[in-house]
Amino acid sequence: MVLQWHRFGFPWLVTATHNFSCIIGMRLLAYSGWYTPKVLDKRQKQLLWIFSVLYTINIAVSNVSLHYVTVPLHQVVRGTVPVFTVLISLMSADPPRYSAKVYMSLFPVVLGVGLATYGDHYSFSMFGFLLTLLGTILAATKTVVTNSILVGKYKLKLPALDLLYQLSPMAFVQTCTWALVTGEIFSAKEFLRDYESNNPGYSLQSLLIALAVNGAIAFVLNIASFTASKNTSALAMTITGNVKVVLTVVLGCILFHVSLSGISKFGVVLTLAGGAAYSAIRLAESKARAQARSVSV
Repeated sequence: MVLQWHRFGFPWLVTATHNFSCIIGMRLLAYSGWYTPKVLDKRQKQLLWIFSVLYTINIAVSNVSLHYVTVPLHQVVRGTVPVFTVLISLMSADPPRYSAKVYMSLFPVVLGVGLATYGDHYSFSMFGFLLTLLGTILAATKTVVTNSILVGKYKLKLPALDLLYQLSPMAFVQTCTWALVTGEIFSAKEFLRDYESNNPGYSLQSLLIALAVNGAIAFVLNIASFTASKNTSALAMTITGNVKVVLTVVLGCILFHVSLSGISKFGVVLTLAGGAAYSAIRLAESKARAQARSVSV
């Protein structure tokens, strides 16, 4: 809505707005006494800085790749994130164990995203395709690292809120730096100066309100995302990420009056069914393990 209705075509500044909203939101929660931020040692700060760089590079590669490939192809390639998440997890020092049923549930999820985002054509250059593939691998890596930081080998023993509290200022500095390097800041300055004359029916105040609301939603989203990462697996996060893609397609069609083809509708159903199957399989396996432990005791 912000990018299309208000024509605010500055994705890095939008991302910086998200990070700034998280900074404000987390400080308000801390000052109000909802929680007390932990004091990090040198090692913990170093791990967070490394993670924040990965977080920023992941967004950078994804944004740049959109200049070289169409949105449908971008979403299809990004739909393979669960596959790369499994591969990266299996290469870790303490690889998780997945059953054959879990692997089978990945197929309809990835295929469903491809069908749901199917467009009239998939135009791309080899450079754009490789860049999109790199972004997909980085997205999977970020998910695995997030889970490792919160609950895995490199755990910082931080609550999810503390991770967001520490990470948002780092990400804000990095996204603002990138916006400066790419010239977005200067282009946005000219855009805002002539905003009302170039966008009849919209005031500058309405744009600022839209950005503020967008930032508030991003703040709540990040709390939910980090909390979920703390309480589930990296693969589960990527599966729900694919479900998010198809739900975004559906919501986008409703808001922007776009009609889905029969193939796209089938893809939406297939992805949701695959996500549901994965959840059911993992829940059944978790119950079976718990029952086996109780019997052994």
